[in-house]
Amino acid sequence: MSARFSAAPVPEGRIEKLTDGYCVAFDRQLDYPTAHIWDILTNPVKVSRWLGQVTPGWQLGKEYTLDMEGGSNSGTVLQLEPRSSLQITWEDELGLESVLEWQVLESGGGALLQFRSRTDSPDFLAEGSAGWQGILHSFANVAAGRDPDPDSTADWLALRDAYARDFNVSPSMGVVSGTGADAELVFERWYRAPGEDVEAALDAVSRSRGIGGDAQLEMAAHGEETRMVIREPVPESPDEAAGLLATWHAALDSVCDRLDGNTPHPNSHRLAALQRFYRSML
Repeated sequence: MSARFSAAPVPEGRIEKLTDGYCVAFDRQLDYPTAHIWDILTNPVKVSRWLGQVTPGWQLGKEYTLDMEGGSNSGTVLQLEPRSSLQITWEDELGLESVLEWQVLESGGGALLQFRSRTDSPDFLAEGSAGWQGILHSFANVAAGRDPDPDSTADWLALRDAYARDFNVSPSMGVVSGTGADAELVFERWYRAPGEDVEAALDAVSRSRGIGGDAQLEMAAHGEETRMVIREPVPESPDEAAGLLATWHAALDSVCDRLDGNTPHPNSHRLAALQRFYRSML
């Protein structure tokens, strides 16, 4: 098992609800000079070890691209104050946008690294929180002169579930459970609506998208929320499996739109991006 997370992973960050969105926040004390931490944060060679290959590097007011394992991101550097603050916009391949900020502060004879990710969408919020916790563990390892820990999808998903539970945010992505003929996709979504409304919205969306004929639905009320689990066998072909996962993901997003009183508008670009995302996970 990866050393990033224990057998029972514990969230080290927090998810805060803002008036205009959400903030994922981490505060990490590191026993190194601020100059060293700033070098790990901004030196492209060092950044490539804990985050990804940044081109052309962080330059104030300039655009960048970041190649990470399994995908790429892009954005603009909004703030760059030496040994103090780095702030960037962040747009991933799914079209999700956020603003990221790292601050390096002198603290306790070392450095306090503060990280904030602000977004107006709850999409992938639990998944992103778990991901950033692992990335910040890699940062600490690089700062200590060690290699980052290997990735573990199982550990990441367990931590995702812990963030969802502790901060009451719905998971977003689906997973494939089992192998071969026993493989099935599993989605869990939480909606702030009565169960009958959720089921009606799901029925309308799944019929419009031509899915759900072989799916099993489980629903349970938790206070004002309805928590729903979808299970369905997946094709053996990875491309077909990714297509089905992407279609279900987009459909469950549309359920939320309907419950909010909005008309869902299928987006072919996002559907294609979701398919690429799930294909990279299979």
